[in-house]
Amino acid sequence: MRAILNHIAVATIVGLIVTEASSLAAVAPLSPANLRKEATHIITGRVLEVKSSIEKSKVERAFGLHRDRIFSITLQVAAVSKGKGVKQGEKVVVTAWRPATRIPPMPGPQGHFPIPEKGQVVTVHVASRKAASFVPFMPNGIRIDDPNLVR
Repeated sequence: MRAILNHIAVATIVGLIVTEASSLAAVAPLSPANLRKEATHIITGRVLEVKSSIEKSKVERAFGLHRDRIFSITLQVAAVSKGKGVKQGEKVVVTAWRPATRIPPMPGPQGHFPIPEKGQVVTVHVASRKAASFVPFMPNGIRIDDPNLVR
């Protein structure tokens, strides 16, 4: 009888873990209209610097070893089409992330895409502002633009 109860307990725990893991999924991209509507700021600028570091994940909290690559993107603001407190010519920092390690592998949010490179011109749709850093919508709050559009 004890063995049967142990099997039932283990099956229940495994079922809960599988249900929890399957309820997580990648975040669907927002439409351009929704990005514009929901953004607190819309900032266009040239990327001056991109730094990255690996940190313990704040997104994935399940059992295991979970690390994210955090990107710190410095922009020279060329235009602000929505929002206050940011001026043309100012330098701002945008923080983005992507999963770096998931042990065990887990479904779930996959961070921001694309991550720009130094020299590229981007438009950032900001979901929130944390201190001096802007956080874009996930996954498509950063758009790489044609560099000829902004001087």
